[in-house]
Amino acid sequence: MIDLNNFTPTEILIYNYLISHPDKALSLSIRQLGSAIHVSSASIIRCIKKMGYDSFQEFKFNLKQQQIILQNQKLAVDYDTEIVDSASTFFNRPLLQQYSHELAAFKNLISNTNNVLFFGIGTSGVLAQYGARQFSNLGINSIYNVDPFYPLPQQIHNDTTQIAIILSVSGETPEIVNRAISLKADNFHIVSITNNNFCTLAKVSEINFSYNVSPEVIKKDLNITTQIPVIFILEALARNIGHGL
Repeated sequence: MIDLNNFTPTEILIYNYLISHPDKALSLSIRQLGSAIHVSSASIIRCIKKMGYDSFQEFKFNLKQQQIILQNQKLAVDYDTEIVDSASTFFNRPLLQQYSHELAAFKNLISNTNNVLFFGIGTSGVLAQYGARQFSNLGINSIYNVDPFYPLPQQIHNDTTQIAIILSVSGETPEIVNRAISLKADNFHIVSITNNNFCTLAKVSEINFSYNVSPEVIKKDLNITTQIPVIFILEALARNIGHGL
């Protein structure tokens, strides 16, 4: 904390200008600052030394670091707000009513199944692993797969009671869609979790859970759409079905 009691009126004027106009303090030379504040360069140096800096260059470097920290904090707050807004949009809906038909259909389907396979790629792959763990915790035989080219065991071709829960934000990723089609050919019941119900994956699915939040894509093809709704759907499925078994 800077004690302004030791500052002269001129130095207080300089101090107030520097903290009120950080952009000018960073971009102008000490002589240009003097002209802008109508003080001498020597007065600015005396003020900066009382602020705890050995030189004008040291002051500018420290100020720049403070600006970077503030900008990062602002970005973090903005991003947190976006997450809250997206999640609020989802959780403000009557979710159990929205998914009542799908939950009932899934409960009927899983009551006659032997195995559940979770499948996804990238972030959806991570959540596929999470879903398999949640189901396994509640006594449902579950595995996960994140490799669209990984060969499945031969015995699955003769099992008509298996479920594949496939996760994809867009529902249009070729590897995901092709895997869904091939699993369907192998007698899997296809259940999908996607951001919308009009994508290709949803259309080839027997049951689809869509969460319909605003999609977010950065760097042209990096999808960072919030996955909080997916976690909710996975846990709702595991807990509701687990309680019913």
